[in-house]
Amino acid sequence: GTVFALATTFILVGSTKILTVIFTYADFLVGAPLRLFGGFAFDRARGKPVTLDIGFGPFKTRVIGPKDEVGDQKDDWSVDITDTAPTNLAVIVVSGGAKAVGSGIKLLRDILDAIDLFVGKSLILWMTAYIGFKFLHFKVFPDFPPF
Repeated sequence: GTVFALATTFILVGSTKILTVIFTYADFLVGAPLRLFGGFAFDRARGKPVTLDIGFGPFKTRVIGPKDEVGDQKDDWSVDITDTAPTNLAVIVVSGGAKAVGSGIKLLRDILDAIDLFVGKSLILWMTAYIGFKFLHFKVFPDFPPF
């Protein structure tokens, strides 16, 4: 049992690390540019103004563009097709698809990061406790319990 626990943990830690590195590079090289350029073109084709925020969390300040309205949502993907010009419709479809693929790659990377975190921390902790318990039971206290 302990050899199986050790081997399984070794294989899971190694494979999740490899997958996490691969998808981090894929997100950096493919996903981030798709989200950046696809999102920018998607918003321009929908008629949204250019905005630039600097800072993070509650300390964000808008440097370029109008202030957000109270009812604005951050991830608004809605498109009014009745008022859209036919030339903008193709741009909306292509750039919206690029933004969606980039967001999908980011979601997949986040899921793999969560799995890697579980395997890297929780599974190793449980495996170490299991091997320690087995060692204590069979090597240190072999006659416990006495009945």
